[in-house]
Amino acid sequence: MTIRAVPLTIARQLPARFWLGLSLAFAALYGGLALQEAFSSEYVIQDDARVYLIWMQRFLDSELFSHDLMADYFQSVTPWGLGSLYRLMATVGITPLVLSKLLPLPLSLLVGWYGYRLTVQLFPSPIAGFFSSLILLQSCWQRDDIASASPRSFWELLLVASLYYLARKNWIPLAITVLIMGFFCPLAAVLISLFLGLRWLWFVMNVIQVNHVNNPKRVWMRSTIVTYLFPKSLRPELGILGLAIVTLLPYVFSQSEFAPTVTATQARLMPEFLPGGRLPFFFPGFFGYWFDGTDSGIQITFNPPLIAIGLLLPWLLKFRPQISLLKELRSEWILLPQLAFSGVVGFFIAHAMFAKLHFPSRYTTHSWRVAMAVSAGIVLAIGLQSLMNWSQRSGISTNIVRGTVTLFAIAATLYPHLVWKDFPSTSYVTGENPELYRFLQSTPKSSMTAYLGLDGSNLPMFGQRPTLTAQEYAVPFHLGYYRQIRQRMLDLLHAQYSSDLSSAKTLIQHYHVDYWLLDRAAFEPSYLKSYRWFRLFEPETGAAIATLKAGKSGAIAQIVPQCRITTAGGVTILDAQCILKHSSLK
Repeated sequence: MTIRAVPLTIARQLPARFWLGLSLAFAALYGGLALQEAFSSEYVIQDDARVYLIWMQRFLDSELFSHDLMADYFQSVTPWGLGSLYRLMATVGITPLVLSKLLPLPLSLLVGWYGYRLTVQLFPSPIAGFFSSLILLQSCWQRDDIASASPRSFWELLLVASLYYLARKNWIPLAITVLIMGFFCPLAAVLISLFLGLRWLWFVMNVIQVNHVNNPKRVWMRSTIVTYLFPKSLRPELGILGLAIVTLLPYVFSQSEFAPTVTATQARLMPEFLPGGRLPFFFPGFFGYWFDGTDSGIQITFNPPLIAIGLLLPWLLKFRPQISLLKELRSEWILLPQLAFSGVVGFFIAHAMFAKLHFPSRYTTHSWRVAMAVSAGIVLAIGLQSLMNWSQRSGISTNIVRGTVTLFAIAATLYPHLVWKDFPSTSYVTGENPELYRFLQSTPKSSMTAYLGLDGSNLPMFGQRPTLTAQEYAVPFHLGYYRQIRQRMLDLLHAQYSSDLSSAKTLIQHYHVDYWLLDRAAFEPSYLKSYRWFRLFEPETGAAIATLKAGKSGAIAQIVPQCRITTAGGVTILDAQCILKHSSLK
């Protein structure tokens, strides 16, 4: 389909390919900065990628993480398509860790390309396409979604691609996009199903209303009802909706081996979901719960600030006769507010079905980001051209206006780098103890470590060996899994600070622990106060602190000299078999 470009005098000498190329240049810049950080050290990994990649180490060596609880769980919650992509790349020599670092760059480029193309499809102005693409990319990269190389990395890409193909009525590419949603990011498929379903409902209600006004006494026959409920113009969309629902059936009806899923009633009693918890959700007060909560609140982003301009588009349409450029806005622009509304509906459904559709904020954050960014580009193009027209009527030099517009564009592009502390946001973490990781890599592949330290979340990926428990892997959505992880943590806290060595022996035998790791400050009271995660495991944490304050360090501390294998980067490594051979101390 050929689209006639709006002849904006601001950029009349710059061809459309220039603006598309500029959009892709910024997409490459943001992705490239993330790529540079990702490969800045041997032991760098994205925060969330740590949990998704653990089971994928089996692609490289089937003996790694064999029958490991954490690896089995995260394999069960990884979408089939994403896991298959990592598996395919592993067969050609690209490890899951390397792929997780490479993936954000092409994702960024695709988001930039589709953001531009969708905008130009709705409003044929290349400069509008550039601004939409830039704002969308900046909004995406101000969070670590794309960098995570996890299912949430695909939200914006799949949503903006869906709108683009729907606006063009390219049904086959749209069907393929929906299939990818189901296989890579099921939550996006939930949102697009709501979106298509609501579009059908709006259409039917409009038809019924119009026909009632024109013919209030009309008798509705079965054939008439079918015709109006399933019009030819809407049948492709309904087919896509059916496809989306089919792809979601395994996700909706599958019974996790780690069931049951936590309910809202249960979660309200769990410290993990309360303020200060692992995933704080139930905040006190109306505003804190519905608006301010990162996961529970509606969370419509206004970063960068220019994205908020997109809210003006529906208001500008009231002046359509007076603003000539608005005549170029195609009717498909309505897809944008429809997507935003669908996100709000998804938000409340996710609240009603707590945890089954993940956190409610996901639906509003991603849908409104796409809708507002595309709208903002259109509004900016119209506003800048209106400024140019006004300057010509007022006799002001066009060079002054062009210079002002140029400065504005430069400020918009530099804003994130000058104002935000970390941009692009990646949440990459760097392992601080290579010596420890190398030691673990030299141990048998089935070796299990017991470790309370903050670095425990890095051990599975960098040390390539299972660990008993760690904060990043303690996700409390499926109680069949989390109860085991929590019990492990309680047992470890009790055993490490107990005056009776038999507790440590019981833990070693029950969980088949091979190595017990101790931080240098492990037996100081401040150690258990400095790590927020420890606060979730009362009364064991409180009891341990009381023991340490009383000057008692526990049985494990007393046998360190006898059972120490080595010290790696400040972490003392104890031989679990040596602990078993020791006489119980009281």
